[in-house]
Amino acid sequence: MGAAAVLGAAVRILARRFEGLVRPFVGLVRRFAGPVRRCVVLALLFVPLWLAPAANAELYYLIVGGLGGEPAYANRFLAQTETLADAAARSLGDDARVTLLNGEDATREALTEALQGLAETVTPADTLAVFLVGHGTYDGFAYKYNLPGRDLDGEELAELLGAVPAGRQLVVNTTSASGAVLESWAKDGRTLITATRSGGERNATRFAEHWTAALSSESADTNRNGIITAQEAYDYTERMVAESYENEGTLATEHPQLTGEPAESFTAARLAARVALTQELERLFAELDGLEGQVQALRTRRSEMDSDVYLNELQALLLELALVQQRIDDARAEE
Repeated sequence: MGAAAVLGAAVRILARRFEGLVRPFVGLVRRFAGPVRRCVVLALLFVPLWLAPAANAELYYLIVGGLGGEPAYANRFLAQTETLADAAARSLGDDARVTLLNGEDATREALTEALQGLAETVTPADTLAVFLVGHGTYDGFAYKYNLPGRDLDGEELAELLGAVPAGRQLVVNTTSASGAVLESWAKDGRTLITATRSGGERNATRFAEHWTAALSSESADTNRNGIITAQEAYDYTERMVAESYENEGTLATEHPQLTGEPAESFTAARLAARVALTQELERLFAELDGLEGQVQALRTRRSEMDSDVYLNELQALLLELALVQQRIDDARAEE
């Protein structure tokens, strides 16, 4: 198989996985002549996505259930956060990197300590998923996350989240009035999801119920690959929230929002059927990690290299990546 054919296959494989991300850019490639160079340019568009789970990177979860205020909400938040923690542990294979705070344990002090601990443990190569369940309030000036004892305001939470050096963050605020933090919590490397579009949507939300279901639902896994991306979970949740109001014939009091880094490239959860990896898949993923590390190292030296030398070396690595990715896909298809 020639270089153009292999790269073309790689682009087709990755396009199926990340179609929504690259469709706007594909037209730009038509400016480049030659099939090999065209495929190289297309493949370059995918490199940041391949590198998202960098070598030796770890995923950490922080799941918090805030103050219920009354038994019905308290029980609901407790059940939702425990289900989310189960989905996180299932995705990782154990709960070693899952922090769960709920009930009376979810205090301002405990949440602060948990985020400070993550700031000391997590590295820039790692990713962090934070799920905030409960009630929020907004008085026109400041958002507050309701917790047993003193609440934690949005500015303090933003500082604590910002101190965690994870290269990628997924922050999901499912509370009422959560839209108040859309601007203040925006940050490079972060995908931010809120249950409401503004601080003015103050009613208790339904978002957490459906987000919790999404992380364990085959219905949310639109491409049937056993992985629930943040985009898939969001799309499922947004749809289910809207349908719940439509079915009741009532006016929706919440309008979910998603902003920041592309949610398609963030793995929010894995379904149970795909958690266990064969020895062959483990070996292939290790090989893929090594190649991705080489690509990253090459990219850091790009400004020091001749353009043709850089592209030739990059093309060789992308060819290897394409072949390994194809073998991973083939192995998964046989599961």
